[in-house]
Amino acid sequence: MDIVILGAGSIGSHLAATLSQEGHNVIVIDHAAKPLERLSESADVATRLGSGTDWRLLEEILEYSPALFIAVTNNDETNLVACSLAKNLGYPKTVARIRQGFYLNRSRLDLARLFFVDHLIGTELIVAHDILQHLHHPDAGKMENFAHGSVQMRTLTVPPAWEQADQKIVDLKLPQNLLISLIRRAHSSHNELIFPMGSDSLLPGDEVTVIGETKAMAKIPEIFGVERKTLKSALIIGGSTIALHTCKLLEEQGTHVKILESDEAVCRKLAEQLPHATILCHEITDVHFLLGEKLACTEAVICASSSHETNVLMAAIAKQVGCPYVVPLVSEEGYLPFLHNLGITTTVSERVSISNRIHALIQAKPLFSISSLYEDQAKIMEVKVSSDSQIAGIPLVDLRSQLPKDFLFALIENRGRVTIPKGNHILAPGDSVIVLCDPKHLPELEKIF
Repeated sequence: MDIVILGAGSIGSHLAATLSQEGHNVIVIDHAAKPLERLSESADVATRLGSGTDWRLLEEILEYSPALFIAVTNNDETNLVACSLAKNLGYPKTVARIRQGFYLNRSRLDLARLFFVDHLIGTELIVAHDILQHLHHPDAGKMENFAHGSVQMRTLTVPPAWEQADQKIVDLKLPQNLLISLIRRAHSSHNELIFPMGSDSLLPGDEVTVIGETKAMAKIPEIFGVERKTLKSALIIGGSTIALHTCKLLEEQGTHVKILESDEAVCRKLAEQLPHATILCHEITDVHFLLGEKLACTEAVICASSSHETNVLMAAIAKQVGCPYVVPLVSEEGYLPFLHNLGITTTVSERVSISNRIHALIQAKPLFSISSLYEDQAKIMEVKVSSDSQIAGIPLVDLRSQLPKDFLFALIENRGRVTIPKGNHILAPGDSVIVLCDPKHLPELEKIF
């Protein structure tokens, strides 16, 4: 596939090198010469010096018939405008990296439609949700985020003494926009995988996959009587956009958050956006200062500065003084063995996150954010309904005859609203749909969506 990438920063360079190694023809655009030179020396990619919002440059590159345009600069506005120009010039598919969360809120404006972007990828917000999941459920089963973090999936085991065992799912008092989507039931000789209906029941020992709106998923511990990890305090080292998103999510859970940042201007901005957090303006590698701030008594430390080396160092210090939960933001895989030797097994990576989503987009065509469950016996996907989809405009009840039995519409996200679909629901182009199915049905799903 011929792919054009705008932005030769850390994310763009990593993405370009990875895609090139997989055999794709990659052209990288950047307005700065040095990043392009470094990339050319380390990866087999073509480079073009210029602005991603220069329509003449984008038109020149069209002679190579690129199938995909990906804008991953650090500026949201540049990415949106570049995608708009590319789409109007004739690029078949566009993808924009988005850093600011308000651009992903579709309750008033759908920027993807306004700027002709096929996929908005809010990696920093997604990473923040990943951090939160690791902190609250360090020993949990598989977890996944969809629809920019507004939809979550989690697997858990029904406790032996669960009081609502044997009740039909339709009779369970589940929160709105939360769905029991898959059951794995252990028998004496095998495991049975069930795509449940309302008449099915949950039994103690069942492994259940639950999908729901993020706010509704917070009710899972009380529904199933499982322990929820609650944090009273957390320290975030570094004032990045990921730190901002993570702080907001932690505060929603009742956690008191401190953010340590050395840049005074960044601290002022954080203080305006996070009135309930404690913003500490000080050199972030000052160990004596951290010990004075009772680092050892802090329940969780998130290392989210822009320097991965700093994050590794501070994670090691936090672990050494006895912090129970330490999550560093690290993209360089070479650091992982060192961190594992220190007992730090949970890390997050922004560029790995965006690479995974781009790969899912390339490999699965209209099926996006694919995740495998139970040794690939089931797939969970975020599917964007295309304008020429075979099922757009048809009530779901009328589609049952066209769809396999081991297939489930779990949730639909439309203009920022998440709903569990009913029989009379009609899918519209642009809707994001969370579906589960047996992997054997992927080819036919690609056709109908």
